[in-house]
Amino acid sequence: MPTANGWLPREISERRPSSVVMRHAERYPISSVHDSLGTGLTPKGMTDSAEFGRSIGGRRQVRLFHSPAVRCRETAMWMAKGLEAAGHSIISIEESPSLCAPYLTDACVLTDADRLGHGFLRKWFDGSFDPRRLLPTPEAADMVLSPIIADLLSAPEDGLSVHVSHDWEVVLLKEELIGIRHEDAGWADYLSGLVLTLSGGEIIASSPEGRGAFRFKDGRRRPLEQGP
Repeated sequence: MPTANGWLPREISERRPSSVVMRHAERYPISSVHDSLGTGLTPKGMTDSAEFGRSIGGRRQVRLFHSPAVRCRETAMWMAKGLEAAGHSIISIEESPSLCAPYLTDACVLTDADRLGHGFLRKWFDGSFDPRRLLPTPEAADMVLSPIIADLLSAPEDGLSVHVSHDWEVVLLKEELIGIRHEDAGWADYLSGLVLTLSGGEIIASSPEGRGAFRFKDGRRRPLEQGP
């Protein structure tokens, strides 16, 4: 059963604002991404979500965000039950459209996704799609990140935000922020993801596979300033 102790770094238990970006829990099978938003969690996915929330240590003020997909909303709701059982305070549970492919501007691209499977992501990273239909991955990552980082910057000292999204977003952010290719690290499992924390003027992205640091201003990532 997936638990927070399985992959969340130690930063999550420290008293500083943190944001978790993660894939939803186990869902029922999907035959096509064209009509996948209504697919919900399996009973195991519901149980795993609650247990994941229960396994997060500390006492935090938690805001949960989820994509419009039913499985993401259910993951957030069940996770909230576990978090409350562990002593955390649930501030809100909100839908966030930016957690579900906001960078896709033409639904025809989903036909390519159905045909290519996981290989679709590598073609995307390699720039094989018309940017008018699917934004290039650097821009796509910034679009997903922008509301997440805005929330992180405004969070209280003991604030924890959980953003329940999809495998595409987790794979996208891991490669863009940490340099981790899914071909090397494996596909994004259910209830896996990465954590964003603040360190001075930098944002640190952490996952079991590695860490990365960047600055974010005016909706875009900025390279770290070079030292002397």
